Amino acid sequence: MTLTRLRPFAGPLALLAMVAIFGALYGDRYLSKVNLVNNVLGAVAFVGIVAAGQTVVMVVGEFDLSVSGLAALASVSTGVLVSTTTLDGDPHDPSNVLLAILLGLFIGLLGGVFNGLLVARLGILAFIATLATSLIFANVASFRVDGSPVYSLVQDNFAAVARGQVLGIPNRVLFALAVAAVIWFLLDQTPLGRKMYAVGGNPDAARYAGINVPRMRLLAFAICGVTAAAAGILQSANNATANLTAPNPWMLTSIAAVFLGMAMFRNGLPNLPGTMLGVVLLRVLENGLNYTSINSYLQTVILGFAILLAVLPLAVSRLRTSR
Repeated sequence: MTLTRLRPFAGPLALLAMVAIFGALYGDRYLSKVNLVNNVLGAVAFVGIVAAGQTVVMVVGEFDLSVSGLAALASVSTGVLVSTTTLDGDPHDPSNVLLAILLGLFIGLLGGVFNGLLVARLGILAFIATLATSLIFANVASFRVDGSPVYSLVQDNFAAVARGQVLGIPNRVLFALAVAAVIWFLLDQTPLGRKMYAVGGNPDAARYAGINVPRMRLLAFAICGVTAAAAGILQSANNATANLTAPNPWMLTSIAAVFLGMAMFRNGLPNLPGTMLGVVLLRVLENGLNYTSINSYLQTVILGFAILLAVLPLAVSRLRTSR
């Protein structure tokens, strides 16, 4: 079999191998339900939602560096309204929780549309535009709460909804699966998804085919903004605290997960199933390394090399094709 035919099996086999190795080394501590369900899948839920939106942006040939800042802004904006105390510690009547969540999602939508306008309408490179807006979103969030976390997010079961379980599966995992299912259906089963893939594959050809390329890119950034906000709100509910720094790793992890998915499936095209598998692979490796005595800085180095090793076959394949 050729390397291309073997590629779809590499990810699942790598996942099984890591679970088997860490399970053999650390036994019941690693293989326990608490670890695999809560520590692995539970943590995957937040970045998985972000990565789903990042996949949409990368399908149209762009990427979004602002997801962490936007998630922080949406979560603290929601948290301020849900909190049972004001920022100076005085008690107050919290606003309607549903309206607070909708406000956070709307902030994500506005942030995504803003990114889309900068990239799709004004022609600013996505790297520059979203790097700048990341700073804007993150520092507006810090200004909003004076750099402090927002505590006491327990009003009307705001925290309980995220922390609850259905048949032993954490609600946050179910939320992530729902978001992933919607994004998968959008990209793989609708004309809109096919138009997005056409834009990412060849913008000029897509334009000649009558596709509104700027509109597709704008929509992709808008979706990514909403998913970033949703992940930030969900994490703040799970922690009962809106923390400004909690979403910081999501930007790099979400992009890395999409690239891992591209390396494993669809011959290098961004795809939702590959992205989700990439998120799980990264988390399983990170979780397993936490059981070792390896220095935390070296663990990050190992993660970096693992990502490079995973995408290397795709790079080699493209290099051979270009020749």
